[in-house]
This record gives sequence, structure tokens and C-alpha cells, in this order.
Amino acid sequence: MRHGVKSRRLGRGGFTIVEVMVYFIIAIIVVTGIYKVLMSQNRLYLKQRELQDVRTSLRGAASMLAYELRQASAADSDLYAIAVDSFAVRSITGTGVMCGEHHVAKQLRYGLSSTWGEFGVTNDDSSLFFASGEVGASDDRWKVVSNDTVWVGAGGGVQFCAWGDTTVGKGKGRGNATGVQLMVGASQPEMVLKVSGDVDDVYIGAPVRSFRRTTFGIYQEDGRWWLGRKVGSSATWELLTGPLRSPTDSGLYILWYDRFGNATADRTQVGMVDIILRGESLGKVPKPGAAPDYQGDTITVRVSLRG
Repeated sequence: MRHGVKSRRLGRGGFTIVEVMVYFIIAIIVVTGIYKVLMSQNRLYLKQRELQDVRTSLRGAASMLAYELRQASAADSDLYAIAVDSFAVRSITGTGVMCGEHHVAKQLRYGLSSTWGEFGVTNDDSSLFFASGEVGASDDRWKVVSNDTVWVGAGGGVQFCAWGDTTVGKGKGRGNATGVQLMVGASQPEMVLKVSGDVDDVYIGAPVRSFRRTTFGIYQEDGRWWLGRKVGSSATWELLTGPLRSPTDSGLYILWYDRFGNATADRTQVGMVDIILRGESLGKVPKPGAAPDYQGDTITVRVSLRG
């Protein structure tokens, strides 16, 4: 009986030391392979995520700059200054159509309809009134006035739009007056905007555009380069988007052309612009066999200015 029990115990299955070592080595090889695949997928994910962020920033920056330039007219002095990495422009903040005026002489309050955006009243805010003058386009021009004050509702005294009028200012004792006030709205005004300037020869139905002088350019902060803007005479950059490559690496590079396609440095002759933006990721991306580095991309857009 004892001999039979011993034989059964010796015949039981199990793993030898050699077999365990082989299995262990195979497991290490498999786990190492899976780890390498996961690391590769993680690097690819980080690269694509950072690249997508760069492309989103570049598209937003290009659209913003293109919008500002597309509505500008060099012939109307909408460009104050141009350079290879910056420009100053009349940045439109609001638009409307003049549809009526105050009935009391020298009030210079005007109703606006079909309004959009904002008619600001800081020292940096102004408005353009289109004066068509006589028959023909030779004397057409934009008149510049400064924005001053805003009232809400009908406090400005223009209750409705009088589309039947012809011109404002003529024969009403308003030629030498200042303190022009605009009422924004149609049958019931939304606000009244007071400005200073001369709007004689402006017809009822004329377009009105509110604007701020704004400088767009590339600037450095905390060791990185960004697209920013300065409003009015401000000396401080306001961050818009980024980061961008340095100016020496074409982070922002602008080519100015006249309407015939010739390069020009004359802001009054600009008819077309090429904007080149080179961006980089906010964080560095790990690379196999190399130190982590920023992910970059480039976008180029061509803009035709308003005639």
C-alpha cells in the first residue's frame, strides 16, 4: 500500500524550473512588445493632438487677419501702417444705415437701421459716414467723426426712421455744429450714439461704419511668440492666439502687393496681401531616439482688399 501511494504522488503533473523560465521570458517579450506599441500609439496621439491645436490656432489667426484686411480700402486710408510682420488698420466694430435725423436744429442725432456689432464710445472709437455728394462718384468720400456717448432706447429723441428725407445738414443751421448723435434702431431705437464731427452732404440711406484703429502683429512674451493686437494708442499687446515661430523663422510674414500684383511698400497702393503664418505647439512632443520638440505647421492665405 505504501509503495502504491508513493508512485501516485510521483506521477502528478507540474512545471519544472526550466519551463517556468521559458514561460517567464516569453511573457517578458510579449509585454515588452505591447508596451512599445502603446508608447508608439501614445506618441502618435500626442503628435496629432498638438498638430490639431496648431492648425486650429493658425486657421483662426489667418481668418482674423484676412477679415480685417478684406474690409479695408487702401484708397480710403483704412491702412495706417504696413510692415512685414505687422499692420495698423481701421478695425470695423459696427455697421448700420442712416435712416432718419432729429427734427430740432443742431441736434445732429441720426437714426440707424440694419445695425450690426458695437458702436463703442472710448477715445479709440470713431465712425465713418458715407457722403455721396453730387451725381457721379468723383466726390464720394467717407467722413470721419469721433464717438462720444451712448444712450439706451429713445432717449436721443429720434422716435422713428424718416426714409423720405434727402440729405442732412443742408439748410438746417448745422454746418458748424459738433456733437453729432446717432440713434441706432428702426421704429424703436436700441441706442443713441453721440459723436463729434461734420456730416453735411450725407444722404438718408447712407452706410455708417464704427471703427477702432488697431495694430496687429507678432510679439514676444515669456520666451514665446504670439499674435497680438494693440487698440488705439495703447503700448500693450493683447494676446490673440499662438504660439508662433519667431519673426526670423517667419512666424508672421506679410507680403504687400498693389492691384497689379507688384510688391509695394506704399500703404495707399495696397490691393492684395499674402499672409504667411508658422505656428508651433504649446507643449513639446516626445520623439523616438531624439529629444522632445515642438510640433509645427504653416498656413498661407491671400486676401484682396476692398476697392
